[in-house]
Amino acid sequence: MNFLAHLTLSHFSADLQVGNFVGDFIRGRELAQLPPGIRRGVLMHRAIDALTDADPDVRALNARIRERHGRYAPVVSDVAFDHFLYLNWDRFGPAPFDEFTAQVYRRLDAARDDMPMRICGHIDAIVRHEWLGMYATQNGMRDVFRRMTPRLSRPELVRDAHLSLVHLTEPINQALLRLFPRLQQLAESYRE
Repeated sequence: MNFLAHLTLSHFSADLQVGNFVGDFIRGRELAQLPPGIRRGVLMHRAIDALTDADPDVRALNARIRERHGRYAPVVSDVAFDHFLYLNWDRFGPAPFDEFTAQVYRRLDAARDDMPMRICGHIDAIVRHEWLGMYATQNGMRDVFRRMTPRLSRPELVRDAHLSLVHLTEPINQALLRLFPRLQQLAESYRE
């Protein structure tokens, strides 16, 4: 799962949402320096990732994606799930999409003082460029994959990844529809 899924699953708590957003960016000792609620959100993020990675449907999907995208198959599926979550927003979204994203951006911006400086750049980027809205369209998905290529050692493996979302629409959507309710159950265990 990528940003949209993590933020959706933790919608009921500002601290959990912030922790879920920064979960992939926090390193080593930085975790202990975060406020307890945000730290709990990072742990929730890791639990979501573990459940997703172990899911048999996700593993089967990644095997199909691996044919075209090699070792980046899990990255492609994580990003794809956010696109399909948007497409299923009426079923899984906790609020109208525009209201939800506006609240997310406010919550992230408000947490800047609790973050290591290098994390603030990620917060600035998601808010300024409205990343969550990019999951709504094929052009947005192309841009999501294009933005990640400079950080990859084999960027050619994600070239045209947005087209795989078209070719694999049904298996991606079905995997999400089966997995997301289980992720929602996991998320409920983090409610206080």
